[in-house]
Amino acid sequence: MTMFQPFELERFFAKHEFSAKWLLCSSDCETFPVRELLAMDPDALDRLLDLRLGYTETRGAPSLRASIADLYAGLGADQVFVHAGAEEAILNLFMAELSPGDTVVVNAPCYQSLGEIPRALGCRVVDWNLRVDGQGDAARWTLDPDELPGLSGGTAKIIVLNLPHNPTGALLTRDEFEAVVTYARRTGALLLVDEVYRRLEREQARRLPSVCEVYENGVALDVLSKHSGLAGLRVGWLASRRADVLDRVAVVKDYNSICSSGPSEVLAEIALRSLDRIVGRNRALVARNLLVFERFLAERPDFAAWVRPEGGSIGFPRLADGSDAESLAERLVAEAGVLILPGRFYRYDQAHFRVGYGRANFPDALERLGDWLDGRKD
Repeated sequence: MTMFQPFELERFFAKHEFSAKWLLCSSDCETFPVRELLAMDPDALDRLLDLRLGYTETRGAPSLRASIADLYAGLGADQVFVHAGAEEAILNLFMAELSPGDTVVVNAPCYQSLGEIPRALGCRVVDWNLRVDGQGDAARWTLDPDELPGLSGGTAKIIVLNLPHNPTGALLTRDEFEAVVTYARRTGALLLVDEVYRRLEREQARRLPSVCEVYENGVALDVLSKHSGLAGLRVGWLASRRADVLDRVAVVKDYNSICSSGPSEVLAEIALRSLDRIVGRNRALVARNLLVFERFLAERPDFAAWVRPEGGSIGFPRLADGSDAESLAERLVAEAGVLILPGRFYRYDQAHFRVGYGRANFPDALERLGDWLDGRKD
C-alpha cells in the first residue's frame, strides 16, 4: 500500500499562512483581482458569463492547450496536458511512469513531493545535492552534471530538476543544462524539469530553453501560480513530445480530478494572452524587492546572509549564528505576525530559511521583521 509521509511544508503553511499578518516566505508573486484580468481582453467578460458549467476535457480545453503550446518552440496543443495546479501534474506523472525499484535522481533540497512521491511508490530516490561555488558576490548555488553517472548508475528512470530552483533561486548555466540533457539522452532517462519559476530570471539572457524544446524525452512542468501570481486558478500543465507518457498520465488523471474547472480554464487562457504583461509586472516587483532585502542583510550582518538567487521569487538565507530557524520562525510569527519558512521543511540545514520577495507588501513585512529584531536588542 502506498503511504505518503506528511507534507511538512504544507502542514506548516496550513497552521500559519492564513493567520500570519505578514508573509515573508511566499513562493508566489503578487496576484490581482478577476476584474483586472477580465479588463485585459475586451471579449473576456462575455466569454466567462456565457460559459456553460459542464465538464471540461480531461487534457484541458483545446484553445487553452493551444495557448500554452504557443509558449514553446515546436510544440502543438496535443503535446500539452492541463492539470489542477502543478502538484496534481507531479503526482499523475510519477504514478504513470514509476514502478517499485525504479531509480529517480532528484535535485536536493527540493519541494517535498518531487522526492516523496517516488519514495512512496517504492522507488530508489537519490539526492543530487546543490552546492555553493565561489565566494562573496561571485558565489552561486549550482549542481555538478559530472555527478550524474555516479548517482544514477546509468539506470535512472527519471531525473528531476527544478530551475530556477526552490528554495535557493539557483539557475544552471546553458552549458551545465546541456550537459544534463546530454547525459539523460545517453541513458534514455526522462528528464522532468519543474519550470514554475521560469521567466523570473534575474537576467533574461540567462533564461534556459524549456526541456521539452531541447530533449525528446523531456517533460516540462509549469503553472500560473508562481510567475503570474494566479495561484487561485489552479491551472498547471505538463508539456512533452512523448505522447505515450501523456497518454499514461491521462489514465491516472481519470482516478483523481478527471478534469479542470471550466471557469479557471477560461481565465487562464485570458491570462496567457497577456502573459508578458503579467510576468513583466512581477519581474519588476521582484527586482525591487531583491534590492530591498539585500540592503536589509547588509545592515544586519549579525542576522543572516545568503547566496544571491539567480532566478525566481525566493531565496534561502542562513542565520548568522547557525541557530534553529524553526524556533526563530515560531517566535517571530507569534510575537510579530511575520512568517518565514524554516529550512527543515526542505530536509536541509536547520539554520537556513526561505524568504519570498514577489509580493507588493514585502518591504512592509521586512520592516516588521527589522523592528522585531531591533526590539530583541533593547
